Amino acid sequence: MRKSLLNYLGFLLLCTFFAGCKPYAHVTKVDSNVITVDSISAAKEDTSSLRIIKPFREKMLAQMNGILGYTDQAMVKELPEGILNNFVADLILKKSFDYYKPADSIKIDFCLLNFGGLRAALPKGAITLEQVYELMPFENSLVVITLNGIKTKQVFDYIAKQGGDPVSGITMEIKDTVATNILVNGKPLDTSRTYKIVTLDYLANGGDKMTIFKTPLKREDLGVKVRDAIITYMKEENKKGLVLTSKLDSRIHYAR
Repeated sequence: MRKSLLNYLGFLLLCTFFAGCKPYAHVTKVDSNVITVDSISAAKEDTSSLRIIKPFREKMLAQMNGILGYTDQAMVKELPEGILNNFVADLILKKSFDYYKPADSIKIDFCLLNFGGLRAALPKGAITLEQVYELMPFENSLVVITLNGIKTKQVFDYIAKQGGDPVSGITMEIKDTVATNILVNGKPLDTSRTYKIVTLDYLANGGDKMTIFKTPLKREDLGVKVRDAIITYMKEENKKGLVLTSKLDSRIHYAR
């Protein structure tokens, strides 16, 4: 779906470029005060190019307006925790279990995304492909990072300093910009073991000052776009007759 859609977008842009390349007006006279332009050579709309573009544009718009699923509430991002944060992080963790087939049979422990990567809210009701592109306009892909326990604790401190981020599979408190009372899948963080984190290649490459991910024990690229995972999840839930839903559960909260 994504590749086909982008092909149409690319073709449309190419056609638009050529349609917009109109002949230069012909200068017939120049003196010190006046430049006379031959109106016969002035730019005109290229109707033949517009006719070529029309069917592709209509098909692209039909795809973009296609409904992927339905939400039972409006979803917005917030800090330290938000409905949209939780919805996207939860679905990415769930879909990553499908995509990730580790040789060591050890599954992913938790998910970390970046707050700034969620670019638009989701309204209550029907969700279209266009709205998912607005939510996730970047070509980020999924990566599994393996860290030792000490560096994993540094990841949680990073989240605390950020004031929160979209996460799934963990709970934590923020106290004076430090992570405390950390649970991973309901168990206290163990700095003597290793953890697997599914994240974006943007963060894995050190984006948003996430330098911890640049020196992992192991990095495994899943070859799946984040946006594609979101689209697939929505379609699967819709096929089951389920609405898209999420809730606040204090997975990230400030210490009292």
